[in-house]
Amino acid sequence: MASSTPSSSATSSNAGADPNTTNLRPTTYDTWCGVAHGCTRKLGLKICGFLQRTNSLEEKSRLVSAFKERQSSKNLLSCENSDRDARFRRTETDFSNLFARDLLPAKNGEEQTVQFLLEVVDILLNYVRKTFDRSTKVLDFHHPHQLLEGMEGFNLELSDHPESLEQILVDCRDTLKYGVRTGHPRFFNQLSTGLDIIGLAGEWLTSTANTNMFTYEIAPVFVLMEQITLKKMREIVGWSSKDGDGIFSPGGAISNMYSIMAARYKYFPEVKTKGMAAVPKLVLFTSEHSHYSIKKAGAALGFGTDNVILIKCNERGKIIPADFEAKILEAKQKGYVPFYVNATAGTTVYGAFDPIQEIADICEKYNLWLHVD
Repeated sequence: MASSTPSSSATSSNAGADPNTTNLRPTTYDTWCGVAHGCTRKLGLKICGFLQRTNSLEEKSRLVSAFKERQSSKNLLSCENSDRDARFRRTETDFSNLFARDLLPAKNGEEQTVQFLLEVVDILLNYVRKTFDRSTKVLDFHHPHQLLEGMEGFNLELSDHPESLEQILVDCRDTLKYGVRTGHPRFFNQLSTGLDIIGLAGEWLTSTANTNMFTYEIAPVFVLMEQITLKKMREIVGWSSKDGDGIFSPGGAISNMYSIMAARYKYFPEVKTKGMAAVPKLVLFTSEHSHYSIKKAGAALGFGTDNVILIKCNERGKIIPADFEAKILEAKQKGYVPFYVNATAGTTVYGAFDPIQEIADICEKYNLWLHVD
């Protein structure tokens, strides 16, 4: 335990004190009483009593009162934990005669809700445990007609009548049973990166909150979380808070479409009010190995797929910068206005990263918007 050398005045004032008597400073009393509060009641009182031998009656009363108050808080917390454990303890429940209408917010629906959700969580946790087990299958494969026809109580048909909670639990188990375990150590398909437990907890939390991020009024915490996360992502890229902005989108395809919309508005803001008739003949560029969503966006936004020009790639699936520049010049000669190029950071088939730095140099030369997918 750390100690400090007493001052000469302190030494002088204690010169006549009994050497066998403990005389600790007030801060030390509090520290040791903090230790006492973590002990059982009898041992804790003995520690406090030892510390109080030379204290005034007022100081003794203060320390003992503080100790008893903390002990009461601990006992209350212990009772609360016991009540919570009892409230969330699984009990045998017949779900065959229970339906969604019997759960909260139904009157007296709390117990059924707790038991039902405990069953659901048990199913999910069992799935998580098996996901990381190398001895389990990545997929219990069945042909589409087998799943559609139903098997072992699993039926995808939609009933005209409410299903019991028991059937819903069966469906939950079978949905996971016949699905692909994307978090399995031997799952090697593209895009999936395994099962992240913190991310899973986040999904449960957001689903429970059931909040739409329309405004700060309806989702104050989530709106601020979005802003802070996007700010951190810009910092990782190397941008200051004034250099950019961002949004979360439903997926990669819509993100690519947003990027084309942003680029078009950047160069031709009148398109917002007057439409494509007010802008010149625009063309955009992308790798021949890029995601199909670029052409899809070209069709949806009124450019036409013929005006989405594909750039040749090398044997490793990367854009050839010389071909990109040649196609820009060719488009200009034909009277088109190049304004956008999509570079891919990890293509679907090859996993190739386009030479972004070289592409950026060409974009700067010809004033094109560079998007990285």
